[in-house]
Amino acid sequence: MVGVEVAIILVLLGINAVLAASEIAIVSARKTRLRALADDGNEAAAQVLALNENPSAFLATIQVGITLAGFFSSAVGAVSLVQLLGSWLADSGVPFIQSNADGLALVVVTAAISFISIIFGELVPKTLAVRRADTLALIVVRPVQWLATMMRPVVALLTATTNVILRLLRVESRASLPGLTADELLAMLETAEDEGLVEAEEAELIEEAFQFGQTTVRSVMVPRVDVVALEASTTLGEAVDRFFTTGFSRIPVYQESLDAIVGILYVKDVFRILWTDPDAAKRRCGEVVRPAYFVPDAKPIDELLRELRARHTHMAICVDEFGGTAGLVTLEDLIEELVGEITDEFDPGYEPFREVAPGVLEVDGRVSVGDLLDRLELEREVIGPFETESVGGLITDRLGRIPVQGDAVVTGPLRLTVLSMTGHRPGRVRVTFTEEPEGNGR
Repeated sequence: MVGVEVAIILVLLGINAVLAASEIAIVSARKTRLRALADDGNEAAAQVLALNENPSAFLATIQVGITLAGFFSSAVGAVSLVQLLGSWLADSGVPFIQSNADGLALVVVTAAISFISIIFGELVPKTLAVRRADTLALIVVRPVQWLATMMRPVVALLTATTNVILRLLRVESRASLPGLTADELLAMLETAEDEGLVEAEEAELIEEAFQFGQTTVRSVMVPRVDVVALEASTTLGEAVDRFFTTGFSRIPVYQESLDAIVGILYVKDVFRILWTDPDAAKRRCGEVVRPAYFVPDAKPIDELLRELRARHTHMAICVDEFGGTAGLVTLEDLIEELVGEITDEFDPGYEPFREVAPGVLEVDGRVSVGDLLDRLELEREVIGPFETESVGGLITDRLGRIPVQGDAVVTGPLRLTVLSMTGHRPGRVRVTFTEEPEGNGR
């Protein structure tokens, strides 16, 4: 008879292991792969996704099954194995053991069954399930659903009782609790990157996507001083030369000043006009422009991206709080915030960052401070408070005057040296790590 009881305990232990592995597999299965399989017609993948969307029922089913398996295995052990071990201890010849044989037998059997259940019924199957979650989830999903159907009345009773107790205790149910925050997701992403589950480039792209909605147009626009524009009286023939020299396909057109932009000139419109009428080269740009799209420079770039897509346009004119032209932004500028700098044949030799020695970078003065800190893997706080967007602007802010070639400032661990000037702003800047305390420059 002892063999029968042991066999029953092993079967219950196996049920416990299968249920524990099923729970972890279904919860841990990769949703992206499951969606791809479901789109290809895999019913099991669709069922796993459905369970994950509303997990309370199947998790309760699993928990009830595990609890019952553990209860019955302990009960069987208590009925037979305790008696067997108790009689053996009673004949041990040791007075203390003989007088407490039944109690000692109960403790030993309970401890042994609990130890075996934890190792082989929980830890081992869950560890194996995590490593093969996708495959195992597709195998166990149907049995789990059948079990959930059979145990629905029991689960419903337990769930209702739990909800009543939670309401009496004024505790929110799991369904009403908030989900993961962006910071928590980024922390999980960092852990996945450290463990090699996510490539560094993929992690960087995901982080940029999280920060995308927190960035304003002002941070990514081409500033007013760098805007290439045409006066409305410019002829189409002259505009063709400007298109060729800049490589742009769209150029803003203004009347008297950049604060009075009248529209956007498209290169394809110019070529179509000149193709049909070669004498049109003397026409004025202001006659053939398309309407310009104006946006405030404080607009979040994720909103602007949606608007540009909806309007089927690639360029917007940025307006400051006083109504003047602050700059312009293109679809390419927005995409670069996600994937990094995009260069083409019309950007000869342009290098926003160039490493000239270990720990020494040469950067364009127009590079944003945020991009520089990202490149150096530094937090914003290390250089102290700042309100400027560009590295050149940071130098000007720290100096409190217009920089000149050779000026340098130390801010946090960085020493910024002006190598050249473009007009009244730094053109190229050398960035060097230093241990000096922050200063105001010289």
